[in-house]
Amino acid sequence: MKVSVIVPSYNAADKIGRCLNSLRQITLNPADFEVVFVDDCSTDGTYELLSAVCTDQPNWQVLRLEKNSGSPSRPRNLGIDAARGEYLYFLDCDDELLPGALEALLKRAKQTDACLIRSELLVDDGRGRKLMNQIPGWSKKLGVVERRGIVMTRTSTVVASFVKCSLLRSHQIQWPEKIRMGEDTVFLAEVLMHSKRIEYLPEPTFVYYKLPSLTPASTQRYGKRELLDHLQVWTAVQAMLLPLGVDYYKGRLPVGLRVALESLIFRNRGDVDEVTFHELHQFVSKNWLVIGQFRYTARLMELLGVIQTGDYGLFKSLCRPRMVIAGHDLKFIQDAVPALAAHFDIRFDEWKGHELHDEKKSKALLDWAEYIWCEWLLKNAEWYATHKRPDQRLVARMHRMELGRVHGEKLDMSKVDAIVAVSTFFFERLLERYPNIPRHKVRLIPNYVRVDEYRTDWHADRLFTLGLIGILPSRKGYHRALEILQALRLVDKRFRLEVFSKHPSELTWIARDTVEMAYFQQCEQYIQQHQLQDAVHFNGHVDIKEALAARRVGYVLSVSESEFDFPGPESFHLAVADAFASNGMSFVRRWPGAEYIWPATCLKSNHQETVDAIIKVSKDSDLYKARASLGKELVEERYNHDKFILAVSDLYQEI
Repeated sequence: MKVSVIVPSYNAADKIGRCLNSLRQITLNPADFEVVFVDDCSTDGTYELLSAVCTDQPNWQVLRLEKNSGSPSRPRNLGIDAARGEYLYFLDCDDELLPGALEALLKRAKQTDACLIRSELLVDDGRGRKLMNQIPGWSKKLGVVERRGIVMTRTSTVVASFVKCSLLRSHQIQWPEKIRMGEDTVFLAEVLMHSKRIEYLPEPTFVYYKLPSLTPASTQRYGKRELLDHLQVWTAVQAMLLPLGVDYYKGRLPVGLRVALESLIFRNRGDVDEVTFHELHQFVSKNWLVIGQFRYTARLMELLGVIQTGDYGLFKSLCRPRMVIAGHDLKFIQDAVPALAAHFDIRFDEWKGHELHDEKKSKALLDWAEYIWCEWLLKNAEWYATHKRPDQRLVARMHRMELGRVHGEKLDMSKVDAIVAVSTFFFERLLERYPNIPRHKVRLIPNYVRVDEYRTDWHADRLFTLGLIGILPSRKGYHRALEILQALRLVDKRFRLEVFSKHPSELTWIARDTVEMAYFQQCEQYIQQHQLQDAVHFNGHVDIKEALAARRVGYVLSVSESEFDFPGPESFHLAVADAFASNGMSFVRRWPGAEYIWPATCLKSNHQETVDAIIKVSKDSDLYKARASLGKELVEERYNHDKFILAVSDLYQEI
């Protein structure tokens, strides 16, 4: 057996296909190589898949660890123990070996009696392939010290090495199992340290796939463990190679430290405590004569300077991406800002209208920002997409009214990284309305509720008190709510309606609209006609989290129009969530998409169904409390504030 290809795997059933296909295309005689898969106790059927495919390949085998190790190092070491080949080639399960790679590597190894061969690689980012790890000037005249230095300091330390198996076994070289980041650097350094013949193949042997990932962003985060791993790796590799004439700190640390600093800003898990920071500070301070000469961007140099001085508080503040939140009327995002500030350094570009802003201020904020959040898919999103830099990430959130505007049509989608819809139905409506927006750039992140901030105290009056949050414009269905109230009062005069909204006459755009004003005049006439003056109370704009319980509201009505034209019905209707969060109930006049958001028990097809449901509950306080409790649990589970914060943070990690 001449070559053993070692492939570790863990939960890779959905991404190992191209690797398997590439291994089937190898041109080397099957009698001369074997493939050793080592599964790290996958839970998604990867081991079973590999067991099946190995039955058709006589030179393939799959091994399995007794328990999950948490990193590819232990599987690779088991692969080394099981390998029968004279040379070993390490390949990740989501990458692709090129057909003639093993033949070319084996030929070079036989010609030179190489202990180690490094080669070029192709990086595939989904848009194209880029050739990397090229070493211009490599020649036979280079000595072993020069070769070690070039490989370690001028190429990436990817796992794909072609190594003489006897070298690993005679020097007991293994992949380090106690670290999860940088293990490839330590392994390569140890191999270089013991290799007498180091060669370079000036052609690519494999394809490294660096594609956008939809896996949970927590697996892509950088924090305490990763930072400590890096500090350990840098120190260990310098200790190994410096006595051999290779200064890792001068040659490669500039790249490694830059990656760590960028990760602390853009991928920070937030768990780097003061003790860990002190270790980073000590490392930087101890090696400041070298590190102080590194040349990074002003942003990274500021962070590096703070690390060197040891200011932990300022370090924590700087380790956040800079985000500008832009748009008019930021009420739907403002409440999340304090929690978002733990993840992002936030500034606001608050527009004076949906199409009116201070362009000088916007440009200054854009120069400062790394991330952009456009609240509303309107002119703000259009402007930022036009002016953003390629390195900046732009997300726009669409609610409802935007579907009646043209700004989505004008977006340069090559500059927009993601569009957020707040409900399943409007996810699809967005794509229907704007064919220029590709599906793969749309994300579903529901609205959120700060359940813990709502007043929830019980009073018997809640059994007879309706609430309506917002009655403007007329599509909100104020007249329908009055009709429901009247029907209830025919059964029990204790029923009343609390309205939380400005009066139509207070808003100029309503007051000037004759159709709108005619509607609200009809509502007033209905109140007079049915003598509801003492049963309808206007509360104006208030803190709804306090007011619902304070005004003893038991049932919040959602009675909006169910129109199918654009912009369409309600997209989410936070009023329903407000009701549940206050330990109340809500009844929804069934509008398209409501079934994807709210439980079927609160959806009603007509007035009478709503009236009947309220009368039934009003007669049984225990039934009321049980259903209200279920509603609150639903909101806490589906639409809690923390989920929204995590979803926003994960989205920027993904893009």
